[in-house]
Amino acid sequence: MTDKTLTDLVLERADADPELAEDAKELILAALLGDDALGSVLLTSPGDTGRRGSPLPEPGPPPVGAYLTDIKVAGFRGIGAEATLSLHPGPGLTVVTGRNGSGKSSFAEALELALTGDSYRWQKRHAHWSSDWRNLHQPAPCAIRVGLAVDDFGAATVGVDWADGATLSDRSTWLQRVGERRERGLTALGWNPAIDVYRPILSYEEMGGLLQAGPSQLYDALARILGLEQITDAAARLVAALKKAEELARETKERGQQLKAALAGVDDDRAKAALAELAKRTPDLGVLTALATGATQDQGPLARLRILSRAAVPLQDSVSQVVADLRAGVQAVADHGARSAEREERRTTLLSQALELHSSHGDQSCPVCAEGTLDVAWRERATAELARESAEIAQLRAAREQLVAARQQARELIGRYPAIAAPTGVALATIARAEEALRRWLDVPADDLALAEHLTQRHLELVEAFAALRIEAAEAITRLEDAWAPLARQLARWLELRSRADAQDKTVRAIKAACEWVKNNAAALRNERLEPLANRSKEIWAALRQESNVDLGAITLEGQGTRRHVELRAELDGEHAGALGVMSQGELHALALALFLPRATADCSPFRFVVLDDPIQAMDSEKIDGFARLLADIARDRQVVVFSHDDRLPEVLRRMAIPGARILEISRGFGSAVEVRLCLDPARRYVSDATALANDRAVPPDVQARVLPGLCRMAVEAAARDVFYARSYAAGANRAVIEAQWLAATRTRKRLGLALDGRDSQWCEHRSWRQATLRVCGPGVHTGVGTDPRGVVSNLRRTVEDLLEERP
Repeated sequence: MTDKTLTDLVLERADADPELAEDAKELILAALLGDDALGSVLLTSPGDTGRRGSPLPEPGPPPVGAYLTDIKVAGFRGIGAEATLSLHPGPGLTVVTGRNGSGKSSFAEALELALTGDSYRWQKRHAHWSSDWRNLHQPAPCAIRVGLAVDDFGAATVGVDWADGATLSDRSTWLQRVGERRERGLTALGWNPAIDVYRPILSYEEMGGLLQAGPSQLYDALARILGLEQITDAAARLVAALKKAEELARETKERGQQLKAALAGVDDDRAKAALAELAKRTPDLGVLTALATGATQDQGPLARLRILSRAAVPLQDSVSQVVADLRAGVQAVADHGARSAEREERRTTLLSQALELHSSHGDQSCPVCAEGTLDVAWRERATAELARESAEIAQLRAAREQLVAARQQARELIGRYPAIAAPTGVALATIARAEEALRRWLDVPADDLALAEHLTQRHLELVEAFAALRIEAAEAITRLEDAWAPLARQLARWLELRSRADAQDKTVRAIKAACEWVKNNAAALRNERLEPLANRSKEIWAALRQESNVDLGAITLEGQGTRRHVELRAELDGEHAGALGVMSQGELHALALALFLPRATADCSPFRFVVLDDPIQAMDSEKIDGFARLLADIARDRQVVVFSHDDRLPEVLRRMAIPGARILEISRGFGSAVEVRLCLDPARRYVSDATALANDRAVPPDVQARVLPGLCRMAVEAAARDVFYARSYAAGANRAVIEAQWLAATRTRKRLGLALDGRDSQWCEHRSWRQATLRVCGPGVHTGVGTDPRGVVSNLRRTVEDLLEERP
């Protein structure tokens, strides 16, 4: 199986796609990491920052590798007083056996609850399944302790506590490292979400329910076991994010349709202009904003109404003044116009010339009549008369100018009238009267006094008519504005929504691209991720099937959404068929194991242990042989713990003499008192084999002498390995370092030194049987045993027991 995570595979494929934009890649990465990561990216604009530099949540601590050292349970399920299940914290197979009701599953469920926070036994079931979770005989204290040997970390304890009378969910979970204070929760282990992806615990109920679920439930369970739910969850997160991001666009569209319907029902040029703009594929938001805020210039009926509402007529004071000036001018002209002005002007001109003649040439006869004489007396008379007539002419001219000015002012006053145009579509009752008043006002008479009378009479009529027109026009404007104001507000709200939707459009496009990419690549990613796991499942099935004539074929995840399902193909005597339809119950359980174990034993899993609760109930004996070999293979580099009430598995382990296998037996006495007893471990098994050899009289003495040293050596080295591995893992040593140190120590004495931390010489010298045993394990392997074999076995048994007591 590949060591690459699904995230690595997705990012490699995404980076290799030249058509996928960086902002979409950023969203895909965030969706893979979880809800918080995606939410953080969506709070910013995707693409504004580099993908690796996005403001993603701080990652939690990396998951730590760990073995189980022990499980202590008190007051929980079938266990009353505290009972301890001690486990070897290193690779190897441990089978925990005991009759039904002995407390095996109580240990398994306690472990599951402590590490995962739940138990499959209670999931999605009626409350009565979990109602009696406290032990009936001794319900308090109620607590769980799980001992861990953590890589590069040391010994640690996971604890779960319940107060007296507390419910199942009302519990506290904590982690405590040796020499340090307790920490709430298990965050420091970094096992979330690894506990779901690489779930190391499989119960009988879960194994059976795995394949009995419906198509979609089986798909989800298998995807989770195979670690593929990450891409499914990422796709779901992106779809949910897209739906949420598109809500604004949908709301904008819906509000736009409502706005169009509202605008269509109003006879207003602004509404018509807004409706015409909204009908465009890309409306001009500036134009619409001007319409909504009133910044646009009024046109059409509203503009004309505004003109009419402001239409002004000459003021009464101005009219009265013009009338007075006009009448005064007429009177002045009348007062000074009794004589002919032209005759007087000519006569005055003639007198002025005669005076100039007299001044230049003296006395002489009158050049006009030739009868009078132009002398001094005449001159005096003529000068006086000329002065009087000039004054009269000046007064007449002034009166005439005054009249002309008054007449001009009157005509200018009449010309100051507003342009009256009836607004289209708006009926005004007063406009006809105003038009008639204006027509009469403009019908100017030629006579000055008639003009003055015209101004006096027509002005009042004009004032009254235009006052009524202005009031009616203002009322019409108010009605139009009252009708437009809510539309303007509705338009303004729509513009705000549209602005926000436009600003979010880049994000929506990025999410769509991410969704589309994940959708298009999901099948390829599933196949790429599934292939090595499916191949491993086939290998496991091949080991478990034994005499079965059903061969496991392709394993595929098909469809999506509500149509998702699992295709498990099989061949029955060479014929293709669906696996679920042709397999027996035992074969289905074996298949469930084949699907579960590849992920639980993945190299990238932080869990160094696999726990199986009653996995062989429905298996026939042939499959148990294959199952035992499979467990032995997994136990080479994994701690495997199997709970089983079936005696067939321990019997197979004894018969097959699987290296490193241990058998623990659990019994339950009065008052739920649970006892754990070691029945078999590797070192003691070798001692047992040596004892049997030494006591077998059918074996020739020379054979006993040659074979017995090898069994002694294996027994001592097995015990030394148990001690070394247990002490090293408890101290937090790295697994690879431990294994390298052990393999480098090729002699029994060196391996004993590792187990005893260099105290092997003193330890051996302290007891004579230890020295005797080490001589058999050393030179005796080559020379054979020269003493009584039964004495050798007695020394071996005491030496092995002494060595096993050195375990922490």
